[in-house]
Amino acid sequence: MTVLSPRPLSLLLLLALTGCALPGGAPPPAPPLAEQWRNPVGGHAELDRQWWQGFGSPELNALIERALAGAPELRIAAERIAQAEAQLAASGASLFPSLNASGDASRSWSDASVGERSSLGLSLGYELDLWGKNRAARLAADANVRASRYDYESARLSLTSAVATTWFQWLASRERLGIGEANLRLAEDNLAIVEAKYRHGASALSEVHRQRSAVLSQRASLGPLREQASQARSALAVLLGESPQQFELADAGLMQLQLPAVAAGLPAELLARRPDLASAEAALLAADANLAAARAALLPGVSLTGSGGLASDALLSLADPSRSLSLGASLSQVLFDGGRLRAQVRLNEARRRELAESYRQAALIALKEVEDALGNQALYREQESQQRAIVAEARETLRLTELRYREGAEELLALIDAQRTLFSAEDQLASLRQSRLDAALGLYKALGGGWRAG
Repeated sequence: MTVLSPRPLSLLLLLALTGCALPGGAPPPAPPLAEQWRNPVGGHAELDRQWWQGFGSPELNALIERALAGAPELRIAAERIAQAEAQLAASGASLFPSLNASGDASRSWSDASVGERSSLGLSLGYELDLWGKNRAARLAADANVRASRYDYESARLSLTSAVATTWFQWLASRERLGIGEANLRLAEDNLAIVEAKYRHGASALSEVHRQRSAVLSQRASLGPLREQASQARSALAVLLGESPQQFELADAGLMQLQLPAVAAGLPAELLARRPDLASAEAALLAADANLAAARAALLPGVSLTGSGGLASDALLSLADPSRSLSLGASLSQVLFDGGRLRAQVRLNEARRRELAESYRQAALIALKEVEDALGNQALYREQESQQRAIVAEARETLRLTELRYREGAEELLALIDAQRTLFSAEDQLASLRQSRLDAALGLYKALGGGWRAG
């Protein structure tokens, strides 16, 4: 092994300290941003990390707290952070020298003698990071750690919004089921009236059968609503990390929930509010570092080695040892590898371009989601207001039709039609209230759920 004099060693160390700086990555290609949203609808309340409290429901607050504590989805995301941190620690180790110890003892026999030998040695190795390859690998691992943390925040937002959405579905199914049951009771009452009139000769048998058909039809419509409520409850249990068979929910009113009006802010602020965009940016930084490492791998590598040891002609003893010490340096350069390293550079260049376009696409989708959420809020608010007026008119129509039918001034078909109209209007009102809640939730989610880049 070649032993280097102190002067070449000093020059190599100086090169290591003054090696090429890592190339900086280009900033993410953000799309052009408007000054205002097209649908500047919203309130003045600031978006908070516990945004779900804006709906004013202790039941929803408790469900989300249970989900944050026990949901498998968040635990999976947390373990991915641990994996990325372990990878960062492993990549950082390449920046430090490696130190290894070795020892052995042996005894051998021959016809003339018995030989014994013991030795103990230390070896030191260090790869000079002249071109920043190892530092680039560590930067990539650090960016991956940040991306995994942002992914955790995205998973948290996805989980909490999924809990709220599923709970709204359960409430809407229960509300529609209650409307259907009330209309069933009304139809049954009307059937009793028709049957009484028939017994007294004031009604035809065909009217009895017609009203019985209406009762049966109304009763059959309740089954799907019960099943929808049951499935929403089971889905909610899974989101919370609990068994669907033992999961129960307390009754709550859909129409009594508050509809928060949160400030949407400006389009330019959105890029710092979304954890998924922060994750995409971190992935782009990791791709920059991986590209730098791939380019550095094309350049020569220099390694320093040192070793020292003790040896003795005794078994399991270092008495009267002989000593050895060596220092060395090695230079390596790939001359031919079939184009593997250059292909790796092209692969990382293409990966970097892909992630840049992915970031731009994610930013465009985020802008669209906010616009859609703002537009849905305005649309469903207006529709619910109109539907309330429709329900009021349908209820009054049914009241007057019932009076006229009992007095014999109205046909049974008119009564059935008035009942059907009221039921449909009330059912539609419950659906629109769910849509309004979902629109508010959609805006919370599109704005990042109160998260901000640190």
